[in-house]
Amino acid sequence: MVVAVSWVVFFGVLLAPTFSQAEDGLSGLGLLQRMSQASRQLTYSGTFVYRGSNHMETSSIAHALLDGREQERIEVLDGSPREVIRDGNEVKCFFPEDNRVIVENRIAQRRFPALLPAGLGNLQDHYLIRTGGNGRIAGMTSRIVRLEPRDNFRYGHEFWMDAGSGLLLKASIIGEQGEALESFAFTQVQVGGTLDRDAFRPRFAGTPKMSMQQVRAVAMGGNELGWSFRTLVPGFHQVSVMKRQWAAGQAESLHILFSDGLASISVFIEPAIAKDGMAKDEGATRLGALSVYRRNTEGYRVIVMGEVPAITVRRLGDGIEPRHK
Repeated sequence: MVVAVSWVVFFGVLLAPTFSQAEDGLSGLGLLQRMSQASRQLTYSGTFVYRGSNHMETSSIAHALLDGREQERIEVLDGSPREVIRDGNEVKCFFPEDNRVIVENRIAQRRFPALLPAGLGNLQDHYLIRTGGNGRIAGMTSRIVRLEPRDNFRYGHEFWMDAGSGLLLKASIIGEQGEALESFAFTQVQVGGTLDRDAFRPRFAGTPKMSMQQVRAVAMGGNELGWSFRTLVPGFHQVSVMKRQWAAGQAESLHILFSDGLASISVFIEPAIAKDGMAKDEGATRLGALSVYRRNTEGYRVIVMGEVPAITVRRLGDGIEPRHK
């Protein structure tokens, strides 16, 4: 038994990555930029696993750049069947058990392995970037980059990149105690080669009686918003303002997106529907890395959510008020 434990300790030390601060952050930023480009430009297909708070989910993915447009198909392989088809900015989400497909145009798409934005901005102002040694993910040699938050308004992140192609193979969000709050990781992936258009055809499109729900989204200027944000979070800047209508006949809602260059926070503002116990629906909740904060103000429901600590969404949410003329 002592010998067995000794081997476990030996291999644990041997395989655990050691991290060092990248010189001026340039090496780490360069690796992150390479991952961002690879996820959008390369052809790849495979299977990845999501692990979160008491939840695990397996999905298949196919991705390619065809005629200058990103094509992607993701199918969830566990539980209720679901499928996401992306053609450029148009995203179709199929829910065959509900006989429903939701169609939406999204300018910014952040989905594994395309988790990193195209522009990394002033990431070093908010994270200490460290590079580690090599590891193995899905049988491929990978390079490790860790981002450690400089304050308590954001989580840490760990990225494992295919050393050959630059494709992101594994991503983890790291909590305050060094624990992995959630992770995505390929279990099998093929990079390169060709994928024809059949690889991106929806499998559930022919489901009988499937109804289409078109999400209408209109971009707005900041001056049109009509809301004030009195307690902004350091490092998080407003990225977009959209007016959304999730279904015909439903009230419109505002969607304001904030980002620090990596983490993002979504703010939804919609008319509150009076009901018993509505006040009890206020407050903060957390599921894994996702923090959600709800409050009501002057007849509106404000929902703030993001993969950031609870203190972050509460700080932003408490400062949101209608702008009185």
